[in-house]
Amino acid sequence: MIWCFTKRTGVVAKIIDNYKFNRVQAAADLLSEFLNNILPPLPKETVIVPIPTISQNIRHRGFGHIEKIANKLARNRKIECRPLLRRRNNVTQHFTKSSRQRKRQAKDFFELSGSVDKNRRYIIIDDIFTTGSTVLAAAECLRKNGAEHVEIAVIARHGRPKL
Repeated sequence: MIWCFTKRTGVVAKIIDNYKFNRVQAAADLLSEFLNNILPPLPKETVIVPIPTISQNIRHRGFGHIEKIANKLARNRKIECRPLLRRRNNVTQHFTKSSRQRKRQAKDFFELSGSVDKNRRYIIIDDIFTTGSTVLAAAECLRKNGAEHVEIAVIARHGRPKL
């Protein structure tokens, strides 16, 4: 299952961009609330898994933007948030790539940085869904390591995703 709050247009696009590129950290509350509004009731065994921010972007922004949103969502829902994914060192900026390049690159995006329990439900959190290659690679990484129930929630989709 993939949940998406809205298209990446208008006010939502401005909120996301201000949060990511202008360090308007107060927007994390609103973006977290967008996700909270689209998700159904979740059992307490659910684990929120943020897509890890590229190290270069953390150094530039001073924070991991998705991690912050995911932590707020988990606190609101009274469930666990765990950074189970780690980006591999060979990953470069994704937004400048073509759809084909994104899909090819995504195969090697992530490795597990913790353990998974096959009996728990995992919801991967990201801000923007373009081709889906990032979140689908994250889901595949969790599944390869034993997770049986993996779902995805994103704030906005950009363009028309082809799955």
